[in-house]
Amino acid sequence: MEKTSFLLGVHSHQPIDNFDHVVLDAAAKSYQPFFETMNLYPDFKFSAHFSGWLLEFIAEKLPDLFKLMKTMSKRGQVEWFSGGFYEPILASIPSRDRVRQINKLSNFIERHFAQQPKGLWLTERVWDGSIVADLVACGIEYAIIDDYHLLCAGVDSDRLNGWYLTENGGAKLGVFPISQALRYQAPFWEHNVVAENIAKTQGAAILFDDGEKFGVWPGTYDWCYEKGWLKKFAKEVLSRSDIETAHYRDFKAANKPLGVVYPADVSYAEMGEWSLKGRDTIRLERLKQQVAEEDRIFIRGSTWKNFLVKYEESARIHRRALALSAQNDDSQEFNDFLMKAQCNDCLWHGIFGGLYLPSLRDTAWRYLIAAEDYLIKKGKIALGAHFADWNLDGYDEARFVAEEFVAGFEPRGGKLTELNLLGSRFNLLNTLTRRFEAYHDKIELKNPVAADDDAITNIHHAKLSADENALKNLVTDRYARGGFIDHLVKSEFNLARFFAQDFEEIGDQPNTIYELREGRKQDGVSAALASEKIVKVISLKENEIKAAITILPLPEPAIYAQEHNFHFADLSQVIVGGKSAAESHEFESVKSLKISDPYLHGVLEIAADREFTAYTHPLYTVSQSESSVDLTAQGIAVALRFGKVGGEETHIKTRIVLHFGKKDK
Repeated sequence: MEKTSFLLGVHSHQPIDNFDHVVLDAAAKSYQPFFETMNLYPDFKFSAHFSGWLLEFIAEKLPDLFKLMKTMSKRGQVEWFSGGFYEPILASIPSRDRVRQINKLSNFIERHFAQQPKGLWLTERVWDGSIVADLVACGIEYAIIDDYHLLCAGVDSDRLNGWYLTENGGAKLGVFPISQALRYQAPFWEHNVVAENIAKTQGAAILFDDGEKFGVWPGTYDWCYEKGWLKKFAKEVLSRSDIETAHYRDFKAANKPLGVVYPADVSYAEMGEWSLKGRDTIRLERLKQQVAEEDRIFIRGSTWKNFLVKYEESARIHRRALALSAQNDDSQEFNDFLMKAQCNDCLWHGIFGGLYLPSLRDTAWRYLIAAEDYLIKKGKIALGAHFADWNLDGYDEARFVAEEFVAGFEPRGGKLTELNLLGSRFNLLNTLTRRFEAYHDKIELKNPVAADDDAITNIHHAKLSADENALKNLVTDRYARGGFIDHLVKSEFNLARFFAQDFEEIGDQPNTIYELREGRKQDGVSAALASEKIVKVISLKENEIKAAITILPLPEPAIYAQEHNFHFADLSQVIVGGKSAAESHEFESVKSLKISDPYLHGVLEIAADREFTAYTHPLYTVSQSESSVDLTAQGIAVALRFGKVGGEETHIKTRIVLHFGKKDK
């Protein structure tokens, strides 16, 4: 009787610099018990991919686990897979950085586990044929993709039980398609049922999935270890005469490819749906329900890179990394900063928080700022004003480099989008716009007396419930967040309307493309941003960013308001105007407003040449996570309400003053 080769792999990753308690909890619930359990069954061969940062963390903080990994590798039980060391989306970073990331992890594996990896875990299974040559150049012979990639490329569903060859420019690479069916079954179905389905596969049954499914996902620790699913599964597989466990390298060596294929440039099916705008995701879901299940592969969402279109904040991080990479600095210090900033987690959002988690974005900005500061110190980036299309959107941006901070302005809305403190390595503009997500329509009011369900549930099918506070914050913004945003308000403008963005404007200044003009060097003038209604001259002086605003005559009277959105590491500790920033406030007849942050040990002051009324409210987003619904503090929104303008030209001066510690020299 011909045996089924069961190719089991686990992929484990934590966002770089994730909180120690989070990583340690994942290790206690998943990584440690998984390896300890599999260690009881030395004949059960499996493969593993851990991102490089996570392996470094385990080696330092959990030496016993790391020693166990080495022991199991030495006896030949574990095949290690390479990948990007800091888990970047390989298709989204330059070729030079791809090679550096892969080689760094391969060298780590060879040094500690005495294996030169031939297989590669493809981050989030984001496939793009352009990466093939770089993988081959790194000594990679095969990569893991989804069966979905091949189904979309026209491969028959009964021909997914082995490996295929693909090529790009003549460089050949093997690809193994993960079974979506097994991905959804293990470990959620009964162990014997999963094993029986594996045995029914002729050739290879391919499963390579998140290690966190075995203990971290809701309900899985009790299921896998307290109730013994993993032990039962391992015993069941090893006891069967129709299944043999195998490593990918051995299966590939013993079996010819099933054919040549060019995988579709997709990720797993869910990712394509998540990368669409919320309303489009809903339309796609409805459309899929109208066709037979086997035909749904022809109706798919967008590519992973569409997250860089869907979320400006994601694009901004990505494009800053590209711009820094283009500096071609070969120093290890600089490239370590750059590679860490390329970690994928903060760039997208699906079931998991990703982009919606401020700490992940803060980490990316910390390393981006560190890399830029390195170049400033080396004299490769000069102090002063710089103008270029770093965002790759067809419009030049203005970037002002000062001794202690860097400020970035974009033409859309003529707004400040970066305010990077070099000493603290913190971006005070790293906030997030409130967007409609497809799952928002599915959120229901939480029932506080509902009984817990003991059944284990795949997080893709979890119910969504939230409290009244979260539902109150389900607001969709009309424009992207930033600083120095101009409003010409026709309707009533107050705190409630500001929070809800329920006010009518003359034109649409926040979404208007301002013309960027290089300014004069005298008087510290750096740049001018001009629309048909407003000219805004930006200048820097020491620790101040000044804006001289000229409002041209309008067809009808309007209220001029200027909006700022700031991000802080812990909003609960921030004080605005002597009051908690975690609550909404109105400050009448003031000429300045101070925001103090104990985390950064400093004060940010917004001031003007005349009195204004300030409205402030905490900025929260409502997002889906593996546990249910998260209400996340993203920052504080501030509006300066000035008087009526319109009949004649009006001049207003505002400024941001930074009172933060100087950077280390």
